[in-house]
Amino acid sequence: MVTVTSATPTKPTLFPLVPCGSGTGEMITLGCLATGFTPSSLTFSWNKNGAALPDFIQYPSGQKDNLFTGVSQVRVRTQDWEARETFQCAVTHVAGNGAIDIVKDIAPIFKLPTLKVLTSSDEEIEASFSCFARDFSPKEHEIKWLKDEKEKFNKLYEIQTPSYEKKTDNGTILYSAASFLTVQSSELTEGVTKFTCEFTGKDGSSVNASVTYKQTQPPVGTGCPEADVDIKIIGPTMEDLFLKKKGIVKCQVKVNRPSVERVMWEDKDGNNMIEVQDATKGSKDTIELPLDITYEEWSKGLTRFCIVEHSNLIDPLKKAYERRIEGPTQRPSVFMLPPVEHTKSETVILTCYVKDFFPKDVLVSWLVDDEPADFPYDFNTTDPIENNGLYSVYGQLSLSIDQWKKNDVVYNCVVHHESVVNTTKAIVRSIGYRTFEKTNLVNLNMNVPETCKIQ
Repeated sequence: MVTVTSATPTKPTLFPLVPCGSGTGEMITLGCLATGFTPSSLTFSWNKNGAALPDFIQYPSGQKDNLFTGVSQVRVRTQDWEARETFQCAVTHVAGNGAIDIVKDIAPIFKLPTLKVLTSSDEEIEASFSCFARDFSPKEHEIKWLKDEKEKFNKLYEIQTPSYEKKTDNGTILYSAASFLTVQSSELTEGVTKFTCEFTGKDGSSVNASVTYKQTQPPVGTGCPEADVDIKIIGPTMEDLFLKKKGIVKCQVKVNRPSVERVMWEDKDGNNMIEVQDATKGSKDTIELPLDITYEEWSKGLTRFCIVEHSNLIDPLKKAYERRIEGPTQRPSVFMLPPVEHTKSETVILTCYVKDFFPKDVLVSWLVDDEPADFPYDFNTTDPIENNGLYSVYGQLSLSIDQWKKNDVVYNCVVHHESVVNTTKAIVRSIGYRTFEKTNLVNLNMNVPETCKIQ
């Protein structure tokens, strides 16, 4: 009696076969290996970018341990292979079809990083060292520390960051990483101790950078180490916003250590709005990058980010200018306070009290006979004072007693605020010596025509 068994059909697994190196002829051979399938019947096919390639060879299947292996080869143009065209090997089999794409691999880029080593310490307890490895490839690497050229020494902490990936303009992927070392003060030899950060890439090439640590007694009053850059955001003036309907936000960058590579403004979605590159060119300087905004943008609330890229920093610094809308506007009450009577002072002070408004942004200006107050007049406005969610300010105009006693002169306090900018444009309160003598206070609320607005 003869027993016939039938194996369960098994789907093939595909592997690409590619040439080593670039070759020198006009044609090269690609292969496709199908393994681990049964039954033996298998059909290969090839295509390039979806177009069939009929001129290929399929070899008979070979058997081992009840499973079969098949091989197919195709000749393709070398220039297509070098151009990274996509070739596909496909198989048809009773247990399931399969396909595999064959594309020339990009040769790995081996690039050593730029190393930057920094140190800081509390000499009585410990010392810390930072090593920043910037723009290397490939990702695999090793960073180790040496003390006075020796690898073995007592470490309190050693921390390495994950690699940070970035894509350059030409598509190259580069990586950056950092290592942080902390040692006890007992590891610092008297005098000078040398700490070296050594970076080794995947191909075995290496680069190092060192810092020498000298034990000294820090001067009394020494504070935190100076930052590489300081960023200051200067908001728009109320005069520009209320009178010109536009303003300028400035990003002021003080460069303490060269070099700043780029300063730019981004919106809240990360879109680049304006930038300046290579601003300091290796020197210490102050960079100021202005950004125009409109009154409409400002009044609706906006967020802008100043981004600073520095050669010593892995990640760029970011600082925001933000104007939030946190509630409905509240119209101010405005009062003109008369000067003190019977004073012996040669100076008269007129006070404009602007009360209970929201938000806190306000402009208080002065007119003398409908002209902007200028020299020899002196005026100022206090910072807003908050009380129960509402704000108040005092605006003061200083003038001589002789100027005040001119009967035909009228002094106007003009208040600009969001709550009135689309209605009366401004709130005006007026006073003069003649009216002051008769009524002690003149309190008028009037519209300011466009032709009379302060320039």
